[in-house]
Amino acid sequence: MFAMSRKYVGLIAVVTLAACGGGGGGSDGGYTTSPGGGTPPPPVTPGANEVIATTSNVFTPGTLTVSKGTSVTFTFQNTAHNVNFANVAGAPANIATTSNGAVQRVFATSGSFGYDCSLHSGMTGTIIVN
Repeated sequence: MFAMSRKYVGLIAVVTLAACGGGGGGSDGGYTTSPGGGTPPPPVTPGANEVIATTSNVFTPGTLTVSKGTSVTFTFQNTAHNVNFANVAGAPANIATTSNGAVQRVFATSGSFGYDCSLHSGMTGTIIVN
């Protein structure tokens, strides 16, 4: 049909890669991108007496202080997490693996109640009850 010089073939390849994001092996710098763009999600801000199990595998806030008898809501984003409380007197029941939902636990006893997610190493938190 027609002959294309090597110079133009190389130029077309560079333009195509640039338009497709560079073909850099799938790394996005550690951010989860939204379907419509390349910006990271906004930071998660928990409400009063709420702990959020984030998609970044952290509990936010890491330590929450509440009054005795307070109900704390554990909110789970789209990543599966669980909550396993330390085996201490007054600790509430553990929370089974959950995603896209919320589970409440009442803290009826004063003390410090550590917990973790057994699915994600280093994902820990503490509820301090006065």
